[in-house]
Parts: sequence; structure tokens; C-alpha cells
Amino acid sequence: MQKKAFTLIELLVVIAIIAILAAILFPVFAQAKLAAKGTVSVSNIKQLATASLIYTNDYDDNFVAQFIDPNNGWGWQGSWVMLTLPYMKTYGIVLDPSDNIKLTTHFDSGPKFSYVANAILSGTCGSSSWSWNFHGVVGQNGPANSGSTNWFQNGTRTQTQIGQVASTILFASRFSTPHGSSHAADAGLMEGSFGAWNSILQGASEEDFDATLGNNRHGTLPGQDNYFAAPDPTYKGYLDRVYGGKSPVAYTDGHAKSRQPEQTVDIPGGITDGNAGGCEGKRFLNEWDSLRQ
Repeated sequence: MQKKAFTLIELLVVIAIIAILAAILFPVFAQAKLAAKGTVSVSNIKQLATASLIYTNDYDDNFVAQFIDPNNGWGWQGSWVMLTLPYMKTYGIVLDPSDNIKLTTHFDSGPKFSYVANAILSGTCGSSSWSWNFHGVVGQNGPANSGSTNWFQNGTRTQTQIGQVASTILFASRFSTPHGSSHAADAGLMEGSFGAWNSILQGASEEDFDATLGNNRHGTLPGQDNYFAAPDPTYKGYLDRVYGGKSPVAYTDGHAKSRQPEQTVDIPGGITDGNAGGCEGKRFLNEWDSLRQ
């Protein structure tokens, strides 16, 4: 009895069917994997918010503030990550599963982190005596003569001071900064959890815009192509949006979700006001301004 075998045409048809199925399924698998990573990232940032709220319970309602001083190596092991670590127990939750930005090699700055704290500053534009005032949540403090911290208002925020706790940002996702590391040799890279320079978003700091371009250009927030000009709606900023154009964000009441970075600021209001975040009393900063009512 003669055995039957597949003909060449039949084999080619089977191979073609397998190839078509693979082409259909592989993107689905990739999307599912990305969605899973996004879920992990939202969980991470929510755990950070929870740890920060537990911290406030132990410190008279005050959110954590990192202290920058020459005596502690300008923040060496003094970032909010390190100060909050006893309440989260592991570095694992400060790393987004999609973050592949490399660390600086300038010094051992600790494990990589992916989330930035809201330490936004806003200036007294039009005042005869200019000053930067703290409008964020997680403060970066230092002595008045400390050089890098004598140009802005020190302080931290209590939860009861925040007018809109459910819509004021505590943490957002930022894998890299416009300028990268503050060390020229490592530009484009990030410091780790031991360093305090990349871990907060002040807005006015050179860590938060590309100082090489001058005039405070290319800021972190969407619309901030020029920090003191009307927002540019085409400028996407440096909050990460790897999850379907969205970014995990945590709020001062402890909840977290994925949002488009543009939703956290008021670009139309900023255009009307002619301001992209540099001045007080303007609308652009929106969810980053903890003192708004």
C-alpha cells in the first residue's frame, strides 16, 4: 500500500497559513505584554504614593522633602527615594518595567528610578524683586548659602495645605530629562536613587530643561518648548508616554492612573495667559500647582 505524503503545494499553503497567523498574533502578544507592563507601572507609582502618605502620618502631615547641602554631598543618598525607602522596603517599585535609560557612570548613584516627584516652582513675574516660590509637593530644601538652593523658596507641603488633593500630582513617570545628567560627561543619562538631582521636577532647574539651548527651552512638561512663552501644543515634553500615549501618574490623595501628559497641564489656558509655567497666578501648571484652589 502506497503511503500518502503532502504535496509541495500543500506544504507551501500550510507554511503560508502559519506565517499569516504569526503576523496576526505577534502584534497582539506585543500589545498584551505592553499592557501588562503598564499595569505594573501604575501599581508601582500607586505604591509610591501610599508609602508617601504613610510617611506623612509619621511626620505631622508633611510630605517628604530632600535636603541638599554641601555637607551631605549635595544630596548624596538624600533623595526622596532614599527617605521614603523604609516605607516601601524595596527599590523594585521605583523602576518602570519599560525604562531602558542607562545610569550615569560619573559616580555610583544607586539603582535606576523612573518616577519624578512634583517639586514645581513658579516665579513672581512682573515683581520688582523676583523670586521662585514652591508650588509643588515634595520640596528640595537647603541652607540659604548653599549655592544651588539659594534661588528658590524652601519648604515642603502638608496634605491639608493642598486645595485639590484628588487632582494634584505627587509622582509622574520620567525616564530621562531634557538635559540628562548634570555631569557633562554623562549628558543624556540619569542619576540613580542615591542622587537627588533627577528625582524631582522643579521646572526652573537645569535638570528640567535643556540648558544648552538657552532661554529655558525644551522643558519637561508638554507645551514647554519655551518656559516663559505661551505653550506650544506640538511640543510633547519629557514625561514618558510609552503606554498607548499615556503616562502613569499618582495624586496626593493616593490614587493613581494612566493619563496623557497633556491632560496634566492647561495648554489652552497657558496660551491665553501667554505663559508656559514660569509665572505665578497663571493657569498652565494646573495639576502640578498644589496651591491652586
